[in-house]
Amino acid sequence: MTSSRAKTLLESPPSETVLVFVIEALTVGGAEHMLITLANRFVNRGYRVHVVCLTKWGEVADELDERVVRHLLHKRPAIDVTLPSKLRRLIKTLQPAAVSTHLFTANSWTRLSLIYTGIRVVVTEHSRDDWKSWFYRTLDRAFIHLCYRLVGVSKDTADFYREDIGLSDEKVMVINNGIETEIYASGDGSKLRQQWLQKYVPTSVRDDCIFVGIIGRLVAAKNHQRLLDAAARWVTTAPHIRTLIIGDGELRESIDEGIVERNLQQHVFRLGTRSDIPEVLSALDIFVLTSDREGHPLTALEAQAAGTPVVMTRAGGCEDALAVRGDQAGGLLVAKELDAFADAVAELAVDNARRIEMGLFAQRYALEHYDQERMIDRYEQVLLGAPD
Repeated sequence: MTSSRAKTLLESPPSETVLVFVIEALTVGGAEHMLITLANRFVNRGYRVHVVCLTKWGEVADELDERVVRHLLHKRPAIDVTLPSKLRRLIKTLQPAAVSTHLFTANSWTRLSLIYTGIRVVVTEHSRDDWKSWFYRTLDRAFIHLCYRLVGVSKDTADFYREDIGLSDEKVMVINNGIETEIYASGDGSKLRQQWLQKYVPTSVRDDCIFVGIIGRLVAAKNHQRLLDAAARWVTTAPHIRTLIIGDGELRESIDEGIVERNLQQHVFRLGTRSDIPEVLSALDIFVLTSDREGHPLTALEAQAAGTPVVMTRAGGCEDALAVRGDQAGGLLVAKELDAFADAVAELAVDNARRIEMGLFAQRYALEHYDQERMIDRYEQVLLGAPD
């Protein structure tokens, strides 16, 4: 059944319904990108949307729709005893139908701030947070009673909070991430690919060249060093492979050093941050993730929507992000060991027919299952009308 209050909210005109999204800051990352998507999409559906950043705006705050009202609370480092009263006062003034919070800092402070207000709080966790000590796990168990639902972006994330943290099944649910599938499906990378061939590939191997690419922040969890180790093997086992690293982050210097140390300057190229991701994905032959930890990787969904097969390590929610139906798949899931990853990519690189088959299936599946509107529908239901 749907509660009478939830039913009333769903029947209210969206223009009269306020939704609040809370996060620590809108820095570069999958969770931050997803919050922006949610805020912008709900504005497009006619809701009055507010976004609250606790500490700072962050680099991607400007991607918010101009109709989204923004609030910055200037949270102090570590424990800020003034934050609960400020956040509580702000949200009560806004009178939202529901509050959606993302990542540990916002999830914890918001639940604490809104205790006994009766405001519906839905928290979203974006990965398997193995880093949490006994103290933080205790907080998670205590704070679960202060929210309506905990959303995991993948089955792996939800299982972590059910099995490792010990939260009840009725409190935890899964809502997979979604993307703008049509944008990625319509990307044309033909011109970009020609540019890469001329810039990075000797004439003698251009006809056989396979571009393998990774897109994401240059951080430890993505384990770009595993990719460099694999690329060092491909120099001899699959010399027609050229590896492209797209993104930026704190480990850019160590990655650059790793390329030089392995003598890969003619085989691996770091392209930095790009604004033409649909074209980049279309130009690639194989998209890879070498992560040790993932929530529900948006880039893997985007690659498959672009018709590019993926090879991913079995990390977190990667399994949820692979198109699979029967014996068909949009790519490969492999063990985190170097041999498994390097061999899988090398074998796919020489099997043109298999890559094409995987890419075609991946795109069909993505258009059917990965579209953003499905994700927004699920969040709308849990924020405004999920069954009690």
